[in-house]
Amino acid sequence: MPANAPRPTDTLIGIELGRFSCALAVLFWHYQHFYYLTGDSTWFDRTRQPGYSLLWPFFQFGYLAVPIFWAFSGFIFFHKYAAPIAAGQVPAARFAMLRFSRLYPLHFVTLLLAAALQSAYLAQRGAAFVYPSNDLRHFGLQLFLASSWGLERGSSFNGPVWSISVEVLVYALFFAASRLGATRVWSLVLLAGGAALVSATVAKDNQILRCVFFFYLGALTSVCHRWLDRHLPPRRQSPLRAGAVGVLLALFATVPLLQRLPGPMVIAPFVPLAILLLIRLVRPKSQRTADWIVTLGNTTYSSYLLHFPIQLAVAVAFARHPQALPLDNLAVLFAFVAFTIAAGIVCFRRFERPAQDWIRRRFPTR
Repeated sequence: MPANAPRPTDTLIGIELGRFSCALAVLFWHYQHFYYLTGDSTWFDRTRQPGYSLLWPFFQFGYLAVPIFWAFSGFIFFHKYAAPIAAGQVPAARFAMLRFSRLYPLHFVTLLLAAALQSAYLAQRGAAFVYPSNDLRHFGLQLFLASSWGLERGSSFNGPVWSISVEVLVYALFFAASRLGATRVWSLVLLAGGAALVSATVAKDNQILRCVFFFYLGALTSVCHRWLDRHLPPRRQSPLRAGAVGVLLALFATVPLLQRLPGPMVIAPFVPLAILLLIRLVRPKSQRTADWIVTLGNTTYSSYLLHFPIQLAVAVAFARHPQALPLDNLAVLFAFVAFTIAAGIVCFRRFERPAQDWIRRRFPTR
């Protein structure tokens, strides 16, 4: 863990572990991208992926890590920023700079990397790898983190950044709503419930509304966490934790519903319980263990933005002889995951954190 990295409170250690777990799920879910090397993914059989009998939840439902990420963000933002923003202690310029310095440097670099690698792949194969809309229009949308605002005509360049593009809009909503005083439970319920209702009826499967729902579900979980800490002494929380684990296990019995209902709808009841359990159960006694959990949590953004350029680099290397890459080999899967995580750790320490600190020193805001 770098010396200048902030150490989270004990409360957030569990959140860091949860974020890393979600990042891991995305890596397994996107392993399927390698099968596009054949130039035709229509034959793709998910059950043929290596280690499917053990890793099938990731291969089948790894995409659900994205709305869980949004809920984690809602919890963290409400926990850290809601009250100061409502009190006028965090002006808009400072909030925007904090978000820009955290998100943009790595996004910009990985966008350029994806563009260069897509060009190289296109020159060899005559088609794009996975994400087809790699023109000037979509480069401009990605440049401004607007690739999923409804202006796009398809997925482009570093495709996974779509979820960050959506979340940026929700950050703006969160700041405006908090500044207007929408930090009480009833207002959070209204925001989450309204987004869920509109998404389920008028704008079905709208990812922006879905992000609003899960973000404010995380915010409501933060409120619940604070209430439990204030009103229940530690000795009374043990039975509560045991009961929550029981309920969570019972909810897992509903997993077959994921085959018939929209996944985000099914996992919504899981998320608050999982967050609260992570907070209360993940309290490592060893400082070294805590530091490693924080390190892994800090690398979720870098591993998320790096994993597709890494896949693109592999695709370019094997573009002329895709059959030479043994995709059904478990060692290839684990090599991809391990390399991406290692690259994320190095990137966070050597680029992401230094770039963030430099921007904040160069452009200070009050």
